[in-house]
Amino acid sequence: MQAALQTTLGHLQASARSGRGVLADLLGRAEAFAEWEHYPPRDALDARSGYRFYYHAHAAQQRVRDEHGHFHVFAPSRGAGADYAHLFALSLDARGMPLRVFTTNRWVTAEHWRDAAWTLRALRRLDLSGARPRRVASWLQGMACLFAPQIQAVVLERDRRIAGRAAQRPLERVLEDRRSHIVSQCAVDLAEQFEFLQAAGIA
Repeated sequence: MQAALQTTLGHLQASARSGRGVLADLLGRAEAFAEWEHYPPRDALDARSGYRFYYHAHAAQQRVRDEHGHFHVFAPSRGAGADYAHLFALSLDARGMPLRVFTTNRWVTAEHWRDAAWTLRALRRLDLSGARPRRVASWLQGMACLFAPQIQAVVLERDRRIAGRAAQRPLERVLEDRRSHIVSQCAVDLAEQFEFLQAAGIA
């Protein structure tokens, strides 16, 4: 976590010097950004580890307040219909600052559904070092580490809620329920996280 903190601070300092945040590496000209499109277009994949991510935005009326868009992060996982499992999503504002972490229902990303125990193990092994754009991948890996407690909490809450719904009807129907999009979420703030880590003696 100390290494992730230093990496994140380095990215923030570089962004301040250049005037370009990490989103600029993905989106290029702001006016070219299109809702629902994946950035990068074919997703960012670490060919060695199999981990991948992309950034996109829903229609404006479907976003939370101040949200510009969000990352989806995946681990390799072979199963019926998919070879990846969703780990977490991270919302950002227009400056590229984190707003919340959240989980989604299976149908949202057409993933191979994995339970919380598997997902949290995969999160601990997250490796985006070979993905491109390199700065974005490094920054996102740092965010996953810095906000690991919040991500763990939303993953566990996801499974608790899904299990509660599955007690009332078949699990397959629960996972494909189009009325259920975001299953769990938690607001995050980078400055507050830095203060917490400093108080804990990590920063």
